[in-house]
Amino acid sequence: MILVKRLKLLYFQNGWGEEEVYATTYGDGGKTPAPLFDMKCDYIRQIRWLIQAVAEFTKRRVDVIGYSMGAPVARKAILGGRCVDTGERLGPPMTGLIDTFVSVAGANRGSVLCLLPFPGACNMVNGLSCNSAFLKNINSKQRYEGRYIYSIYSRGDDKVGFQNACGEVTSSIAGADEEFQASEGCLRLANRKTFEVLPKSKSLK
Repeated sequence: MILVKRLKLLYFQNGWGEEEVYATTYGDGGKTPAPLFDMKCDYIRQIRWLIQAVAEFTKRRVDVIGYSMGAPVARKAILGGRCVDTGERLGPPMTGLIDTFVSVAGANRGSVLCLLPFPGACNMVNGLSCNSAFLKNINSKQRYEGRYIYSIYSRGDDKVGFQNACGEVTSSIAGADEEFQASEGCLRLANRKTFEVLPKSKSLK
């Protein structure tokens, strides 16, 4: 299982071993201020490399949990294809390596903070504006994120928000097996639901 951002310790406390849980981030680890942060091709490659490495090491399908902007970054890593900002080829989809994909408060369709496009996080190429090329790309196909796909989000999210400027639910993933909505903050619901939906063993065979 890969945690794209946090809560690695919680999984250790609930019976998962160090050989099963891998946590990472992307980019410069938070040095760049959030309003200036976009979803660069290099960040997508970072996540692809980790997924490949974990699958090769464990000989199992991988579970991926993406938080906030980590959800669309991880989805693009799995989708592959061309990077919208550089035109580089990432390679084919990695769907066959993924068992369960869970988006938590994911910016899958942008952010409520991006009411108007502007350079940085809300740009129209690889930013969180609802019509950015990046978001159009990852939302143009369905069911590539894994065998099982879930999204957990909240109406009270003050970063991603509930609806984007295009009137869409910001965290929704078309074709997901199920979506869970919390009335307020969603981390408590996410903790409970991820343990319910993640199987413990999934061979690559």
